[in-house]
Amino acid sequence: MSPRALFLCTSSLALLALAGCDFGTLDDLATDEAAEAPSELSVAARGFWSSYDADEAAVKKLTADIEGIIARTGTIPIQAKVADLQRDDLKLIGFDKDRDPSLVAGMLIVTELDCTLDEAEKLAMASNQPELYPNTYDAYKRTYKSSAPDYLARKADRVAWETDLTATVTSKQYRSILSGGNRRFATAAPGGGPMFLSRTFLTTPATFLKGGEDSAFKQDYQIELYYERPTKKTVHFYAVWREFNIGSLNSDSNFYQSLVLGNLVDFDKRTSKICRDKAPAPKFD
Repeated sequence: MSPRALFLCTSSLALLALAGCDFGTLDDLATDEAAEAPSELSVAARGFWSSYDADEAAVKKLTADIEGIIARTGTIPIQAKVADLQRDDLKLIGFDKDRDPSLVAGMLIVTELDCTLDEAEKLAMASNQPELYPNTYDAYKRTYKSSAPDYLARKADRVAWETDLTATVTSKQYRSILSGGNRRFATAAPGGGPMFLSRTFLTTPATFLKGGEDSAFKQDYQIELYYERPTKKTVHFYAVWREFNIGSLNSDSNFYQSLVLGNLVDFDKRTSKICRDKAPAPKFD
């Protein structure tokens, strides 16, 4: 969601070390099996990642058949493994020389949120993520690098932030610094309506502050697409590429990927509940 961007630290999930996004998992352990995504879904995921800074016409071409791609892939919620990023994809954020995209594992969900687009957008960029998604962090701070009020007032088409979080997983405490942001497009959604992309990435490998001798969290890249359907519900297309391990559990394993994807779906259920309840309210301070 972004909100997002690094997840998981509830006690029931701790031994699974699903660290990554800056939003955390939810209460229940979900382990639905993830299948290999059709190639067109992988192409779409990479396309949205590489088009975060592209012009609206280019993004509009990518979304033109996204409803068809989703329908051909399966029934929402979709959980799938996607193909790797490439060096050119990392070049877009200046990481092509010192990061190896072949070491990351690609994962993707598609869900439908019980939220309007504007509601989902505010939750994705809110600064009070620990209040929205509790029992996740030891410490958390989101600092806006551009004006959130200007973005919400549609005076700017993008907003950027940095997230500094600390969390503990099975007595292993780590600190992550992430670069994040939303970019809104006025007419690029299927049918010509508004949509937004949210992009998050780990700026440097996470630092394990306690008990991390057998652990590493080196790479994390995320891209999210949100657009509203005529039902006033919002499609959430969310791809994650990650290099992570704690002991023998690592991001290449089917077990790990299935856990991550299942918990991301659960996270979106929590987001839908926030929208239905109209609480907690997102904040932008």
